[in-house]
Amino acid sequence: EWEPFQGFNNKIFLTNKVMSPRGDQVFEYFAPNGSGSLLPQNNIISSEVSAIIRFAYHEKYVNGTFSRINMGTRYPVFQFQYTEGLKGVFGSGYNYRKMSLNVNDRIRLVPILGYTDYIVEGGKIFGTVPFPLLELHGGNETVIYDPLAYNMMNYFEFGSDQYLTIQVFHHFDGFFLNHIPLMRKLKWREVVTGKYIVGSISSKNSDSNTNTEHLIFPTTLTSLNRGPYYEASIGVENIFKIFRIDALWRLSYTDKSYVDYYNSKGGSKVPIFGIRWSMQVTF
Repeated sequence: EWEPFQGFNNKIFLTNKVMSPRGDQVFEYFAPNGSGSLLPQNNIISSEVSAIIRFAYHEKYVNGTFSRINMGTRYPVFQFQYTEGLKGVFGSGYNYRKMSLNVNDRIRLVPILGYTDYIVEGGKIFGTVPFPLLELHGGNETVIYDPLAYNMMNYFEFGSDQYLTIQVFHHFDGFFLNHIPLMRKLKWREVVTGKYIVGSISSKNSDSNTNTEHLIFPTTLTSLNRGPYYEASIGVENIFKIFRIDALWRLSYTDKSYVDYYNSKGGSKVPIFGIRWSMQVTF
């Protein structure tokens, strides 16, 4: 890790992964002869070298003896990551390249209306990879709210080898609830979110192509080739200073044809509405 000046950080690291199926799950791939027959695979081994460049103009820190606390910046934060798969290194079986760009910021256009946080990220994978090395969009089947996950998406429901995600969080800081005397005393605050993904899986990484040697997808894993996925929520934070509760709605991939398709693959119920809670301290 190298930080030539404050706000400009660079990291280079080497990662080796050994991924094995558990329980009733198995790794199977199409035979390379094009016959469509399936062969088992015990595990997936990948080695990769990654470089991350992060730039945050005028970012400030509070330094301690062994750590420092990030106090943020008034400007957007940019992070670019490049990853190179290293076939043959530590048993790795894959050559590929991954690139992603992440931009996040906090906007205060009208202070009385609160503030807006947003995260925009786009990425692409070059090369042929098994499904665990795709971008597997983070779902959440628990009752705990995950701010970075798609809380109305199931685990292993969608994956992509090229994608764009947009997440927007607006905190009203009590703009509406402060008009109610009791709520004003409790200091509860409103928050709304919206999350959007558009992506696809190219034919070379799709398990519908029986002419390539790659893993068969889990039965519930599919692409976003039908269109974007998006969800929204309304919540209340600062409940007794530490709790937050959100009501969430899934706004796409809820049509009967998709639900029937997903259920026919053995997937769990496609959620339309949900309640999530979390603990947080917000100043």
